[in-house]
Amino acid sequence: MMNQVLNSYTKGKVLLNPNFGRVNDLVQTWAEKGNLYYNREEKRKCDHQQLNKFAARLFPLANEEELLNITKLFLVLFCLDDRADKLKGQVRVNFWKEQLDLFSYHQKKAGLGACCIDEVYYELHWGWFRRRTTENRLGLHLIKHIRKFLKAGMWEAKNLARSKPPTIIKYIYQLKHCSGAGIALELLAYLEKSNLPPELFHHKELAPLFQTIIELICLSNDLTSYEKEDKVGDFHNLVILQEMQYHIARPIALDRINKRVQFLKEVYSNQTQNILQIDIGHYYQKSKLITGINSLLNGMEKWVKDDTGRYNL
Repeated sequence: MMNQVLNSYTKGKVLLNPNFGRVNDLVQTWAEKGNLYYNREEKRKCDHQQLNKFAARLFPLANEEELLNITKLFLVLFCLDDRADKLKGQVRVNFWKEQLDLFSYHQKKAGLGACCIDEVYYELHWGWFRRRTTENRLGLHLIKHIRKFLKAGMWEAKNLARSKPPTIIKYIYQLKHCSGAGIALELLAYLEKSNLPPELFHHKELAPLFQTIIELICLSNDLTSYEKEDKVGDFHNLVILQEMQYHIARPIALDRINKRVQFLKEVYSNQTQNILQIDIGHYYQKSKLITGINSLLNGMEKWVKDDTGRYNL
């Protein structure tokens, strides 16, 4: 989700959540007992890519319970994405449709379910995430982000089934939903140590900052993954789409996107300072929000650069 194009946002060592070891063991046991993996190869791939370390990098201050639930959520989303990549045509479309139906089913009916995916959907609608949503008065933002993530998967599947690349404008619009960036940002407000009042976290003046962050993450992801996606014939990547639709060479497309990323980094720096000027919340709460966002971005960068081989050919 993030690559080395994004230099560190803060000085100092990027942290790993101290609860990672125990949570990793718990999640691995949970995934196997809950039949998350289709086979041993799928489990081996998930372990090799260190998917459980993703949340531990993004949320170094989460307590054990928080990290456990967030790690389970991201592991399921990663697995769904990887599983869909192996499917073709209408089968891939139907896969995402079934996930949307399952997600809606759990929203209407409180039942724990028989597998890990069912359990995560239950926790989102009725369990830990629901309790934290109520306690922190966070509304339905997280549920909406995840539903849009599932819908974006189906949108990509339909494009691939028709062999019809989207326009660049349409792709950029959908990009924020295809990535887990919005989900990760929303989860910052679920951490007790963040102590973020919802009137600050969801303040309308923060919307431009969050848009900048999501675009940064998405474009950096495209710069990391274009070779892998090109190899498997997936055109959902801004590098590939610019080559196809602007009829330009790859180095030119890469240069354009890199320049956009550098510009967004400057915008981001200015926008984070504007948080302190918002007339809601205490200064230390605003400072914690900035710190949390910086940790999230640094953690993403560190995970992609040093931990996972997810984007390698």
